[in-house]
Amino acid sequence: MKKYLFLLLLLTILFVSFRIYKIDGTSMNYGLVEGDIVLSTHFYDTIERGDLLVIRHPEDPQQRLYIKRCAAVPGDRYFEENRAFYLQIAGDSDRTRALAEKYGLILVKRKEGYFIQEPYAKYYGVVHDWRLRVPHELTSLPLKTVASEHYLILGDFRDNSADSRFFGAVPKKWVMSKVIWIFKRPRSWRELLEIKEAD
Repeated sequence: MKKYLFLLLLLTILFVSFRIYKIDGTSMNYGLVEGDIVLSTHFYDTIERGDLLVIRHPEDPQQRLYIKRCAAVPGDRYFEENRAFYLQIAGDSDRTRALAEKYGLILVKRKEGYFIQEPYAKYYGVVHDWRLRVPHELTSLPLKTVASEHYLILGDFRDNSADSRFFGAVPKKWVMSKVIWIFKRPRSWRELLEIKEAD
């Protein structure tokens, strides 16, 4: 009897603490493609730039969950121009420049200070498809600052993602969990060629 109670308790803890999701859609191509599996947890200390988050889509009447990348945290400044995303860390131009120079990231200077151009492309494989005709929201955004307790979330397939560029930075209460593990099965070259490229 004790074994069964222990097992039941363990399963309850696992169910409450973790969730497994199967990727459906193309907005995170090609780091995550349809059929990939992710493990997420409800228990995390912080949300950092680059984290994969499971969020409740604020404008989806079906209340579906979406997986997107955290592109900016509270206090960060950002804008988008000609489909390129620019980030100023914590609104601090000097800190942004130092970080870019240390890690060899592309740095641009504007009247508002220094910004890193496409800070995630080097590490996460951000994708653009110039063949796609995209709405204005996916090509340019005015300079903004992420509000307290909010997070800017973007799909890695930047030309094919419903994300913060349409509905703004999401409040923390919309973040359901944080991805902690990705399960990707090996794929043949033919399978890679046949991955769906856009919704």
